[in-house]
Amino acid sequence: MPYPPYQPGAAPGGPGYPIGPVPPTKSSKKPIIIVIAVVAAVLALLCCIGGVVALGKGVDEAAKEAERQLPGPVETSGPSSSSTPANGETFNLKAGQTLVITDDEGTLEITVLRFRTSTKGCKAYSPEPDKGLYLIADVTATVKKGNMSINPFYFQWVGDDGSTENGISGAFAGCGDLLDSGVNLREGSQRSGSVTFDVADKNGAMEYRHKLKTAGSWKP
Repeated sequence: MPYPPYQPGAAPGGPGYPIGPVPPTKSSKKPIIIVIAVVAAVLALLCCIGGVVALGKGVDEAAKEAERQLPGPVETSGPSSSSTPANGETFNLKAGQTLVITDDEGTLEITVLRFRTSTKGCKAYSPEPDKGLYLIADVTATVKKGNMSINPFYFQWVGDDGSTENGISGAFAGCGDLLDSGVNLREGSQRSGSVTFDVADKNGAMEYRHKLKTAGSWKP
């Protein structure tokens, strides 16, 4: 049976419409993909900017907090390196040198890292020095052998004029963390911190008394 001639505008499958598969309509997904990619990039950029801003604020706040914790004007003297006197001398050591104390119980090494001074209390609540100056010694102590003890109040200041000063009054100056004490510390134990004296000047020496006897001293 012959087919009727094709008629333009005829409905698919109707008379005059050619028989055969209808070619699919092509649609491109590229514009949608591009839009999604652009949106993702913008969001990532905004997140990065927000992270940078937040990081900047965090660093700024940390810097301000560190600045608030800084003590008043402080003068520093002496090296921060550690050494032991070669000639075995234990008195009038320099900052950075180590005093070695040995007895039947063990061996203790004490190092004065440096001396500092301040003409006022280092915290807002700290009292002013009665004698005009806070002398601060930064100290480390290590038990090298056996069992030994350490105490910040075993240190005392002896002026060139013979006057003495313990560290009790200076403990409230707030110029660093007070040196921790320890009794019968085992081998390898360490303590570190500051010992502070209320003095008139730096003319003198800081002594360490071991079992009520002066074992050595340091001069600023």
